[in-house]
Amino acid sequence: MEMESFQVNLPKEFFPLLDALDGPNIDTKVKVSLALGLFVNKQVTLARAAELSGKSLGEFIDFLRSKNIPWMEYTEEHLKDDERAIKDLLGGMNVE
Repeated sequence: MEMESFQVNLPKEFFPLLDALDGPNIDTKVKVSLALGLFVNKQVTLARAAELSGKSLGEFIDFLRSKNIPWMEYTEEHLKDDERAIKDLLGGMNVE
């Protein structure tokens, strides 16, 4: 990934909060925080957030789990698909 740098000015109130974040240095802490925010706000996919954070997909999922942040969605449509598949597998038996 090509690196381009720029400077950001932050109020001093951010410094203790940044110190508490995971990572060996400020650059890593900020990258992970930005990737997390973009993922949580659904601006990037899970895979892209992992890439932006500099972590592997598994490491990023573990990071999300450690923060109790869901890394996947299970929608009503997913539930209906699963119920249909189970019904088909059981030969039409009632699965309720």
